[in-house]
Amino acid sequence: MTDSTFSIKKLFMLLLCMGLAALAWWGVIYPRSIASEWHEPLKSASFAPFADGQSPLKKVFPTQEQIEADLVRLKGIFSGIRTYTAQDGMEVVPELAEKHGFVLTHSAWLGREKNGNDKEVAVLIETANRYPQAVKRVIVGNEVLLRRDLKADELIAYIDQVRSAIQQPVSYADVWAFWLKNPQVAEHVDYLTIHILPYWEDEPVSLHDAQQHMLAIIEKIKQRFPGKPILVGETGWPTEGRSRGPAHADLLTAAEFVRALPKLAAEHGFDYNIVEAYDQSWKAQLEGTVGARWGLFDSAREEKFPLTGPVVPLDDAMERAVASVVLGVLIGLLLLPSLRTTQQMIFLGVWSQLFAAVIVLAVYKSLRLSIAPSSMTWFSQRVLFFIADQHWLSSAGVAYWYKLLLQVLAEPFARIWGYFLAAFSILFAIGGVQWLMALLKHKQSSTTVHWVRRGFALYGVGAMVFAVMFSTYGRYMDIPVALYGLPVIFAGGLWLSRRCVPEIPLSASAVYTWNIRAKLLLPLAALACVWGEVSAMLHGEDFVTMYPSLNEQIPLIASSLLANHQLLLWCLLCVLLALSFRRADQLT
Repeated sequence: MTDSTFSIKKLFMLLLCMGLAALAWWGVIYPRSIASEWHEPLKSASFAPFADGQSPLKKVFPTQEQIEADLVRLKGIFSGIRTYTAQDGMEVVPELAEKHGFVLTHSAWLGREKNGNDKEVAVLIETANRYPQAVKRVIVGNEVLLRRDLKADELIAYIDQVRSAIQQPVSYADVWAFWLKNPQVAEHVDYLTIHILPYWEDEPVSLHDAQQHMLAIIEKIKQRFPGKPILVGETGWPTEGRSRGPAHADLLTAAEFVRALPKLAAEHGFDYNIVEAYDQSWKAQLEGTVGARWGLFDSAREEKFPLTGPVVPLDDAMERAVASVVLGVLIGLLLLPSLRTTQQMIFLGVWSQLFAAVIVLAVYKSLRLSIAPSSMTWFSQRVLFFIADQHWLSSAGVAYWYKLLLQVLAEPFARIWGYFLAAFSILFAIGGVQWLMALLKHKQSSTTVHWVRRGFALYGVGAMVFAVMFSTYGRYMDIPVALYGLPVIFAGGLWLSRRCVPEIPLSASAVYTWNIRAKLLLPLAALACVWGEVSAMLHGEDFVTMYPSLNEQIPLIASSLLANHQLLLWCLLCVLLALSFRRADQLT
């Protein structure tokens, strides 16, 4: 075979692999049809129009112009909105709601500070009386009992104060279980506002079971409080974030849940409010990535999915697909010249596209990563409380530094950490490709190999740190499947290169930097994460109340773990990463 013929063959193989990759990507991103569709405006949405960079934690609030623009954007999609505070820029909402024809459920935010609560209640009363045509009902306090900010009798005093001063129906909003725990509150409200979020239940609920779960809860509340009107004040589904048992956070699941909801409500006669209209980036500081991804619109005000027609299953799907295929071609152009057989070219060409896809996924997820400081409180709390126990700081000083850690430093830390992970992934991938190029040319690049092997060691350390945090408090932590696919797929490339070119010595293509310890510690990290999920369910008060015996709990926990494909894949990646490490004395 002449050189020119062989070059044409290489080019053909490269194009073939590119075509296969493009076809595979199309299979992933093509718009999916969803059986449920809705052709009318949805009832109501939680309306907190914070843009990126704005946050109630930082006291940076939306402008009136921005609020009106965000409200107008919801015309034809929602007929009503629900607020969470009567202040902090939201004073203009009643007038704007009346102007643009929205039914408004207005609220007072209650916390631990009496002065703040008194002002909130006063503003809510004044607003409800000034705009009776817009404010159709009010809510006094949101999940105050859940957060333990107030006792039930303190909450009731605020509710009674509002009821005696306005004409509109008055309610309080909380997770459904807290109405059952505090039934005396129901005697002081005109209607019950219950939150039903299948994703967040102590026993997470799948999309398949979500409707029956909601109906069962509504029926339970009706039986406990007969005659009281019910508003499902928060229900919805996150579009991105970690899986919780069978509850998967993705666009298709969210679209199907939201589309099916209005028909379910119409058939069973309940009112509802979807959480929420817009993604709230600031919520990531409280609940990580998943907390910031409940909107029907993203933080850039782009609609995530329509209420009718097909739905694209991935964010930025086309951009990710194009970047992956192009990067795969570039990697293939670097590796293919060193190959001599058709089998080698097919194997390495396909691997190049797979490796490129994992690189794009790792970088994309790193840049979108949000870290809830509460996920790190297992460390920060212990350090600060140890300092307090030693009388090195007063309780006020501890509270100040804790607030600084959680509210001031969290956002920039998460952003910097995301950039670091993205840069690390890119550098690791570049070093890995250089290593493979050297192997295929029967050369050694000692510097590159040294740093890539150190990269493997860092992945191992990172897995263990993550396992400690996740097993301690992983409720709001992303499961880093995207990041750990990168070293595992690269390790597969090393193995594949030896299969394609048998003369490559094992010592030149093996990861042995960290010796045998990784083989033991990485599987333990996987087990620790599994325990984190198990312990989270066992510590769920509602779960334990409903299923008091181990005989009832064990099957439910097992089925929840088996349904959490994201967690199982993470555990598999840990095991595969461990298998890539070899002892130096095994290489001779």
